[in-house]
Amino acid sequence: MAQRMNLVDASATQRLLSWLLDSVPLIILAAIFMPIISSKLLQAAVDPQILGQIAGTYLLFGVLSLAYTVGIWWWEATSGKTPGQFLLKLRTTNLEGNLPGWGKVIGRRLLIAVAGIIPVAGSVLMVISNLFDANGKRQGWHDKAAGTLVLDVAAGRDPLTSGGIAGPQSFAPQEHPSSAQPESHDVDELAVDAPEGSEDVPASAGPAVIDSVPGAIRQANEEPIPAKAEVISEVKAEVPASDPVPEHADPDDELGSTRLRVEQDPVLVLHFDDGQALTIEHSALIGRNPAPAEGEQVDELISLDDPERTVSKTHLLVQSGASGLWVTDRQSANGSYLVDGQGGTRDLVPGQPQQVSPGQTVYFGERNFKVERA
Repeated sequence: MAQRMNLVDASATQRLLSWLLDSVPLIILAAIFMPIISSKLLQAAVDPQILGQIAGTYLLFGVLSLAYTVGIWWWEATSGKTPGQFLLKLRTTNLEGNLPGWGKVIGRRLLIAVAGIIPVAGSVLMVISNLFDANGKRQGWHDKAAGTLVLDVAAGRDPLTSGGIAGPQSFAPQEHPSSAQPESHDVDELAVDAPEGSEDVPASAGPAVIDSVPGAIRQANEEPIPAKAEVISEVKAEVPASDPVPEHADPDDELGSTRLRVEQDPVLVLHFDDGQALTIEHSALIGRNPAPAEGEQVDELISLDDPERTVSKTHLLVQSGASGLWVTDRQSANGSYLVDGQGGTRDLVPGQPQQVSPGQTVYFGERNFKVERA
Protein backbone atom coordinates (compact mmCIF):
# COMPACT_ATOMS: atom_id res chain seq x y z
CA MET A 1 0.00 0.00 0.00
CA ALA A 2 2.88 2.38 0.73
CA GLN A 3 3.94 2.36 -2.90
CA ARG A 4 0.41 2.89 -4.19
CA MET A 5 -0.07 5.85 -1.87
CA ASN A 6 2.89 7.71 -3.39
CA LEU A 7 2.82 9.87 -6.52
CA VAL A 8 5.35 8.88 -9.20
CA ASP A 9 6.39 11.32 -11.93
CA ALA A 10 6.60 9.90 -15.45
CA SER A 11 10.13 9.46 -16.77
CA ALA A 12 11.45 11.22 -19.87
CA THR A 13 11.36 7.91 -21.77
CA GLN A 14 7.69 7.36 -20.89
CA ARG A 15 6.78 10.90 -21.95
CA LEU A 16 8.60 10.53 -25.27
CA LEU A 17 7.02 7.14 -26.04
CA SER A 18 3.58 8.50 -25.17
CA TRP A 19 4.03 11.49 -27.50
CA LEU A 20 5.26 9.23 -30.32
CA LEU A 21 2.24 6.94 -29.90
CA ASP A 22 -0.05 9.97 -30.02
CA SER A 23 1.66 11.01 -33.28
CA VAL A 24 1.21 7.65 -35.05
CA PRO A 25 -2.25 8.44 -36.56
CA LEU A 26 -0.91 11.76 -37.90
CA ILE A 27 2.08 9.98 -39.40
CA ILE A 28 -0.25 7.46 -41.06
CA LEU A 29 -2.41 10.25 -42.51
CA ALA A 30 0.70 11.99 -43.83
CA ALA A 31 1.95 8.75 -45.36
CA ILE A 32 -1.38 8.35 -47.21
CA PHE A 33 -1.98 11.90 -48.39
CA MET A 34 1.51 13.30 -49.01
CA PRO A 35 2.34 10.96 -51.93
CA ILE A 36 -1.01 11.76 -53.53
CA ILE A 37 -0.50 15.50 -53.13
CA SER A 38 3.09 15.30 -54.44
CA SER A 39 1.97 13.30 -57.49
CA LYS A 40 -0.78 15.80 -58.30
CA LEU A 41 1.67 18.69 -57.97
CA LEU A 42 3.86 17.11 -60.65
CA GLN A 43 0.81 16.71 -62.89
CA ALA A 44 -0.15 20.34 -62.29
CA ALA A 45 3.03 21.42 -64.03
CA VAL A 46 1.52 19.98 -67.24
CA ASP A 47 -2.19 20.46 -66.50
CA PRO A 48 -2.94 23.51 -64.29
CA GLN A 49 -6.60 22.49 -64.03
CA ILE A 50 -5.62 19.77 -61.58
CA LEU A 51 -4.79 22.38 -58.93
CA GLY A 52 -8.40 22.22 -57.71
CA GLN A 53 -8.03 18.52 -56.97
CA ILE A 54 -4.80 19.21 -55.08
CA ALA A 55 -6.55 21.83 -52.93
CA GLY A 56 -9.40 19.42 -52.14
CA THR A 57 -7.02 16.60 -51.19
CA TYR A 58 -4.94 18.90 -49.03
CA LEU A 59 -8.08 20.25 -47.30
CA LEU A 60 -9.27 16.72 -46.50
CA PHE A 61 -5.86 15.90 -45.02
CA GLY A 62 -5.99 19.07 -42.90
CA VAL A 63 -9.54 18.41 -41.65
CA LEU A 64 -8.76 14.82 -40.62
CA SER A 65 -5.52 15.86 -38.89
CA LEU A 66 -7.25 18.70 -37.04
CA ALA A 67 -10.14 16.46 -35.97
CA TYR A 68 -7.73 13.91 -34.50
CA THR A 69 -5.67 16.60 -32.76
CA VAL A 70 -8.72 18.27 -31.20
CA GLY A 71 -10.03 14.85 -30.20
CA ILE A 72 -6.95 13.83 -28.20
CA TRP A 73 -6.71 17.30 -26.66
CA TRP A 74 -10.35 16.99 -25.52
CA TRP A 75 -9.66 13.53 -24.08
CA GLU A 76 -6.61 14.81 -22.19
CA ALA A 77 -8.45 17.88 -20.88
CA THR A 78 -11.46 15.91 -19.62
CA SER A 79 -9.84 12.64 -18.48
CA GLY A 80 -6.11 13.34 -18.17
CA LYS A 81 -5.35 10.75 -20.87
CA THR A 82 -4.25 10.57 -24.50
CA PRO A 83 -3.98 7.34 -26.52
CA GLY A 84 -0.28 7.06 -25.68
CA GLN A 85 -0.85 7.84 -21.99
CA PHE A 86 -3.68 5.31 -21.84
CA LEU A 87 -1.39 2.56 -23.16
CA LEU A 88 1.53 3.51 -20.89
CA LYS A 89 -0.69 4.24 -17.85
CA LEU A 90 0.25 7.91 -17.56
CA ARG A 91 -1.99 10.82 -16.54
CA THR A 92 -1.85 14.59 -17.03
CA THR A 93 -3.07 16.66 -14.06
CA ASN A 94 -2.90 20.22 -12.82
CA LEU A 95 -0.70 21.08 -9.84
CA GLU A 96 -3.49 20.11 -7.41
CA GLY A 97 -3.78 16.63 -8.92
CA ASN A 98 -7.11 17.34 -10.65
CA LEU A 99 -8.13 17.30 -14.32
CA PRO A 100 -6.00 19.77 -16.31
CA GLY A 101 -8.83 21.36 -18.34
CA TRP A 102 -8.76 22.86 -21.80
CA GLY A 103 -6.56 25.88 -21.07
CA LYS A 104 -3.63 23.96 -19.63
CA VAL A 105 -3.76 21.20 -22.25
CA ILE A 106 -3.86 23.67 -25.15
CA GLY A 107 -0.99 25.62 -23.61
CA ARG A 108 1.35 22.64 -23.16
CA ARG A 109 0.47 21.11 -26.56
CA LEU A 110 0.97 24.37 -28.45
CA LEU A 111 4.42 24.77 -26.92
CA ILE A 112 5.36 21.30 -28.21
CA ALA A 113 4.03 22.26 -31.65
CA VAL A 114 5.89 25.59 -31.68
CA ALA A 115 9.11 23.80 -30.73
CA GLY A 116 8.58 21.83 -33.97
CA ILE A 117 9.92 24.86 -35.86
CA ILE A 118 13.13 22.92 -35.47
CA PRO A 119 11.97 19.77 -37.29
CA VAL A 120 11.60 16.72 -35.03
CA ALA A 121 14.44 17.66 -32.68
CA GLY A 122 12.60 20.74 -31.32
CA SER A 123 9.47 18.86 -30.31
CA VAL A 124 11.44 15.92 -28.91
CA LEU A 125 13.57 18.27 -26.78
CA MET A 126 10.42 19.96 -25.41
CA VAL A 127 8.79 16.61 -24.54
CA ILE A 128 11.84 15.33 -22.59
CA SER A 129 12.74 18.72 -21.09
CA ASN A 130 11.87 17.40 -17.61
CA LEU A 131 15.42 15.98 -17.69
CA PHE A 132 16.61 19.54 -17.12
CA ASP A 133 14.27 20.22 -14.19
CA ALA A 134 16.23 20.69 -10.96
CA ASN A 135 13.14 19.80 -8.91
CA GLY A 136 13.52 16.03 -9.18
CA LYS A 137 13.01 15.93 -13.01
CA ARG A 138 9.35 16.53 -12.32
CA GLN A 139 8.22 18.99 -15.02
CA GLY A 140 9.17 19.82 -18.58
CA TRP A 141 9.34 23.40 -19.82
CA HIS A 142 5.83 23.12 -21.31
CA ASP A 143 4.50 21.67 -18.03
CA LYS A 144 6.02 24.52 -16.01
CA ALA A 145 4.45 27.10 -18.34
CA ALA A 146 1.03 25.41 -18.32
CA GLY A 147 1.06 24.33 -14.65
CA THR A 148 0.70 20.60 -15.28
CA LEU A 149 2.17 17.29 -14.08
CA VAL A 150 2.56 13.96 -15.89
CA LEU A 151 2.30 11.00 -13.48
CA ASP A 152 2.92 7.26 -13.76
CA VAL A 153 -0.20 5.67 -12.25
CA ALA A 154 1.09 2.13 -12.79
CA ALA A 155 3.92 2.69 -10.31
CA GLY A 156 2.10 5.09 -7.97
CA ARG A 157 -1.23 6.57 -6.98
CA ASP A 158 -3.64 8.11 -9.50
CA PRO A 159 -4.61 11.48 -7.97
CA LEU A 160 -7.52 11.86 -10.41
CA THR A 161 -9.33 8.99 -8.68
CA SER A 162 -8.00 9.39 -5.13
CA GLY A 163 -8.56 12.95 -3.99
CA GLY A 164 -5.81 14.91 -5.76
CA ILE A 165 -2.32 15.63 -4.53
CA ALA A 166 -3.22 16.29 -0.88
CA GLY A 167 -5.07 13.20 0.29
CA PRO A 168 -6.46 9.93 -1.09
CA GLN A 169 -9.74 9.78 0.83
CA SER A 170 -11.30 7.48 -1.77
CA PHE A 171 -9.10 4.56 -0.71
CA ALA A 172 -11.42 4.08 2.26
CA PRO A 173 -14.82 5.79 1.77
CA GLN A 174 -16.08 4.47 5.12
CA GLU A 175 -14.10 5.06 8.27
CA HIS A 176 -13.47 1.92 10.32
CA PRO A 177 -14.40 2.04 14.01
CA SER A 178 -10.78 1.32 14.89
CA SER A 179 -9.70 4.58 13.34
CA ALA A 180 -12.12 6.73 15.34
CA GLN A 181 -10.50 9.15 17.76
CA PRO A 182 -10.54 7.79 21.33
CA GLU A 183 -12.70 9.58 23.84
CA SER A 184 -11.50 10.76 27.22
CA HIS A 185 -13.17 9.31 30.33
CA ASP A 186 -13.49 10.44 33.89
CA VAL A 187 -12.20 7.98 36.42
CA ASP A 188 -15.71 7.96 37.96
CA GLU A 189 -16.90 6.01 34.92
CA LEU A 190 -14.25 3.33 35.59
CA ALA A 191 -14.58 3.14 39.38
CA VAL A 192 -15.37 -0.06 41.25
CA ASP A 193 -17.95 0.24 44.01
CA ALA A 194 -16.33 -0.13 47.42
CA PRO A 195 -17.92 -2.59 49.83
CA GLU A 196 -20.15 -1.46 52.64
CA GLY A 197 -18.35 -0.01 55.59
CA SER A 198 -15.65 1.65 53.54
CA GLU A 199 -14.66 5.18 54.34
CA ASP A 200 -16.14 7.96 52.25
CA VAL A 201 -13.89 9.74 49.81
CA PRO A 202 -13.74 13.45 50.63
CA ALA A 203 -15.95 15.37 48.23
CA SER A 204 -13.44 18.19 48.06
CA ALA A 205 -10.94 15.96 46.31
CA GLY A 206 -12.96 16.07 43.10
CA PRO A 207 -12.98 13.37 40.42
CA ALA A 208 -9.72 12.22 38.87
CA VAL A 209 -9.55 13.03 35.15
CA ILE A 210 -7.46 11.35 32.47
CA ASP A 211 -6.42 13.88 29.83
CA SER A 212 -7.19 12.97 26.21
CA VAL A 213 -3.68 14.02 25.20
CA PRO A 214 -0.52 12.46 26.59
CA GLY A 215 1.17 13.88 29.61
CA ALA A 216 -1.01 14.00 32.71
CA ILE A 217 -3.52 12.52 35.13
CA ARG A 218 -5.01 15.18 37.34
CA GLN A 219 -7.64 15.96 39.90
CA ALA A 220 -10.24 18.43 38.73
CA ASN A 221 -9.04 22.04 39.15
CA GLU A 222 -5.49 20.83 39.89
CA GLU A 223 -2.22 21.02 37.99
CA PRO A 224 -1.31 17.97 35.83
CA ILE A 225 0.80 15.22 37.36
CA PRO A 226 3.44 13.76 35.01
CA ALA A 227 2.13 10.63 33.28
CA LYS A 228 5.14 8.53 34.27
CA ALA A 229 4.36 8.85 37.98
CA GLU A 230 2.29 6.10 39.57
CA VAL A 231 -0.95 7.50 41.00
CA ILE A 232 -2.85 5.38 43.50
CA SER A 233 -6.11 6.46 45.08
CA GLU A 234 -7.65 3.93 47.39
CA VAL A 235 -10.72 3.50 49.59
CA LYS A 236 -9.99 1.02 52.38
CA ALA A 237 -12.58 -1.11 54.11
CA GLU A 238 -12.14 -1.90 57.76
CA VAL A 239 -10.51 -5.28 58.29
CA PRO A 240 -11.04 -7.00 61.65
CA ALA A 241 -7.85 -7.26 63.70
CA SER A 242 -8.46 -11.00 64.13
CA ASP A 243 -8.07 -11.58 60.38
CA PRO A 244 -4.35 -11.78 59.67
CA VAL A 245 -2.92 -10.50 56.41
CA PRO A 246 -0.99 -13.22 54.52
CA GLU A 247 2.75 -12.82 54.82
CA HIS A 248 3.32 -12.47 51.08
CA ALA A 249 0.07 -10.78 50.17
CA ASP A 250 0.14 -8.24 47.38
CA PRO A 251 -0.92 -4.89 48.85
CA ASP A 252 -2.68 -4.14 45.57
CA ASP A 253 -5.05 -7.05 46.27
CA GLU A 254 -6.20 -5.70 49.64
CA LEU A 255 -9.94 -6.11 50.02
CA GLY A 256 -11.98 -2.99 49.45
CA SER A 257 -9.34 -1.04 47.51
CA THR A 258 -9.90 0.77 44.25
CA ARG A 259 -6.63 1.66 42.51
CA LEU A 260 -5.72 3.47 39.32
CA ARG A 261 -2.24 2.74 38.01
CA VAL A 262 -0.49 4.38 35.07
CA GLU A 263 2.20 2.23 33.51
CA GLN A 264 5.50 3.48 32.16
CA ASP A 265 5.42 4.91 28.65
CA PRO A 266 5.66 2.12 26.05
CA VAL A 267 8.68 2.23 23.76
CA LEU A 268 7.55 2.63 20.14
CA VAL A 269 9.47 2.44 16.86
CA LEU A 270 8.71 4.38 13.68
CA HIS A 271 9.45 2.32 10.55
CA PHE A 272 9.87 4.81 7.66
CA ASP A 273 9.19 4.03 3.99
CA ASP A 274 12.92 4.25 3.17
CA GLY A 275 13.75 1.43 5.60
CA GLN A 276 14.91 3.67 8.44
CA ALA A 277 13.69 2.74 11.93
CA LEU A 278 13.70 5.23 14.81
CA THR A 279 12.78 4.69 18.45
CA ILE A 280 10.58 7.37 20.01
CA GLU A 281 10.87 7.54 23.79
CA HIS A 282 9.56 11.04 24.45
CA SER A 283 8.99 13.67 21.70
CA ALA A 284 10.31 14.49 18.24
CA LEU A 285 9.71 16.89 15.36
CA ILE A 286 9.71 15.43 11.83
CA GLY A 287 10.21 17.32 8.57
CA ARG A 288 12.71 18.33 5.88
CA ASN A 289 14.46 20.67 8.31
CA PRO A 290 12.46 20.65 11.56
CA ALA A 291 12.86 23.36 14.17
CA PRO A 292 10.98 23.86 17.45
CA ALA A 293 8.80 26.91 17.96
CA GLU A 294 9.97 29.64 20.30
CA GLY A 295 9.97 28.24 23.84
CA GLU A 296 9.13 24.70 22.67
CA GLN A 297 11.22 21.80 23.99
CA VAL A 298 11.52 18.50 22.12
CA ASP A 299 13.96 15.63 22.53
CA GLU A 300 14.72 14.88 18.88
CA LEU A 301 14.71 16.57 15.47
CA ILE A 302 14.24 14.08 12.61
CA SER A 303 15.22 15.41 9.16
CA LEU A 304 13.95 13.48 6.12
CA ASP A 305 15.10 13.50 2.51
CA ASP A 306 12.34 14.80 0.22
CA PRO A 307 13.64 16.20 -3.11
CA GLU A 308 10.13 17.03 -4.30
CA ARG A 309 9.44 19.10 -1.18
CA THR A 310 6.09 17.47 -0.40
CA VAL A 311 7.05 17.38 3.28
CA SER A 312 7.05 20.69 5.17
CA LYS A 313 10.16 21.86 7.00
CA THR A 314 8.44 21.09 10.31
CA HIS A 315 5.62 18.71 9.40
CA LEU A 316 4.79 16.56 12.46
CA LEU A 317 5.17 16.54 16.23
CA VAL A 318 5.40 13.01 17.64
CA GLN A 319 4.93 12.38 21.39
CA SER A 320 5.13 9.10 23.28
CA GLY A 321 2.85 8.93 26.30
CA ALA A 322 1.49 6.33 28.73
CA SER A 323 -1.48 5.74 26.44
CA GLY A 324 0.64 5.31 23.29
CA LEU A 325 1.86 7.54 20.47
CA TRP A 326 0.33 10.92 19.66
CA VAL A 327 0.96 12.76 16.39
CA THR A 328 0.19 16.41 15.65
CA ASP A 329 0.23 17.98 12.19
CA ARG A 330 2.09 21.30 12.47
CA GLN A 331 -0.01 23.23 9.94
CA SER A 332 1.78 21.50 7.03
CA ALA A 333 1.18 22.51 3.42
CA ASN A 334 0.27 19.04 2.12
CA GLY A 335 -1.41 17.68 5.24
CA SER A 336 -1.19 14.30 6.97
CA TYR A 337 -3.48 11.33 7.44
CA LEU A 338 -3.64 8.01 9.28
CA VAL A 339 -4.27 4.59 7.70
CA ASP A 340 -5.19 1.63 9.90
CA GLY A 341 -4.55 -2.05 9.23
CA GLN A 342 -7.86 -2.46 7.37
CA GLY A 343 -7.26 0.49 5.03
CA GLY A 344 -9.46 2.97 6.89
CA THR A 345 -8.20 6.56 6.78
CA ARG A 346 -8.46 9.52 9.12
CA ASP A 347 -7.13 13.02 8.46
CA LEU A 348 -4.86 14.59 11.06
CA VAL A 349 -6.47 17.91 11.94
CA PRO A 350 -3.71 20.56 12.05
CA GLY A 351 -2.79 21.50 15.61
CA GLN A 352 -4.79 18.67 17.25
CA PRO A 353 -2.97 15.62 18.70
CA GLN A 354 -4.26 12.32 17.31
CA GLN A 355 -3.54 8.94 18.89
CA VAL A 356 -1.80 6.36 16.68
CA SER A 357 -1.86 2.69 17.64
CA PRO A 358 0.81 0.08 16.83
CA GLY A 359 0.21 -1.32 13.34
CA GLN A 360 -1.14 1.95 11.96
CA THR A 361 0.65 4.11 9.36
CA VAL A 362 0.98 7.90 9.19
CA TYR A 363 1.28 9.49 5.73
CA PHE A 364 2.67 13.02 5.37
CA GLY A 365 3.44 14.51 1.96
CA GLU A 366 4.82 11.59 -0.04
CA ARG A 367 6.54 10.01 2.98
CA ASN A 368 5.15 7.69 5.65
CA PHE A 369 6.02 5.66 8.73
CA LYS A 370 4.42 2.67 10.43
CA VAL A 371 4.20 2.50 14.23
CA GLU A 372 5.31 -0.71 15.97
CA ARG A 373 6.19 -1.68 19.51
CA ALA A 374 9.89 -2.06 20.23
